[in-house]
Amino acid sequence: MANQLMPYLIFPGTCKEALTFYCDCLGGEIAFLQTVGESPLKVDNAWSHRVFHSEFRVGEVRFRASDNMPNQELVHGTNFALFVTFAEKERQVSAFEKLVEGGNVIMPLEGNFGMLCDRYQIQWMLVHDTES
Repeated sequence: MANQLMPYLIFPGTCKEALTFYCDCLGGEIAFLQTVGESPLKVDNAWSHRVFHSEFRVGEVRFRASDNMPNQELVHGTNFALFVTFAEKERQVSAFEKLVEGGNVIMPLEGNFGMLCDRYQIQWMLVHDTES
């Protein structure tokens, strides 16, 4: 039985940049970040700056992320999205406006819901939880 289910995002060499962007948009933090050069992997030095493993946290929400590894083809998909709830409408609107910069709107922010694809090809569903 699984104790926890956590999204794991893989980026094409833009992991650290994306996590920094998400910190700005959502007010979270990069809890830890290890580069390939700091890992036990034996790879070409050209890959040493890439992210081997990291964790992003905002409130009680966490996800992990890395850059793709040598010989790992990265294909962006539309079969998942990160679903985030907000107690304050203003924070939802602010996050939506920041995340969509350089990306595109899938469903405009109307009422309590909006969906977008950010500049890193990650889909987001942002909900204002009116019961909070």
